[in-house]
Amino acid sequence: MAAAASISGRSSPVSATVTLTVPSGPSGVTTLTVPPLGTAAGRLQAALADPAQVASVADPRVRRRLLAELRGLDAFLAARPTLLPYRDHLWYVAHHAHPPVSPRRLAALLWCTVWFPHDCD
Repeated sequence: MAAAASISGRSSPVSATVTLTVPSGPSGVTTLTVPPLGTAAGRLQAALADPAQVASVADPRVRRRLLAELRGLDAFLAARPTLLPYRDHLWYVAHHAHPPVSPRRLAALLWCTVWFPHDCD
């Protein structure tokens, strides 16, 4: 993004276009437009990738929903400190899965199937 900003002469880019080559797709090429972090869409994308960015989401309803998800994840992790180092990764994967899943449910799935299956019935 910094390169795009310096080429256009702007202090920050309007948007960044990333082209991904997908070998299994019918056309073989997928174009993804990434909004800048200063916009509402950019702040939402940042919050879905990083729980520290949730407070910056402009839409109050979406911010409340994300904060509730974060509280649920943190409550689950508080009782399972083994998973605490994976908090940000769990958040990211949960929101970028197709379809998206609750971060708390993802943490519970990993806890019950990978680390401590005997804790879950």
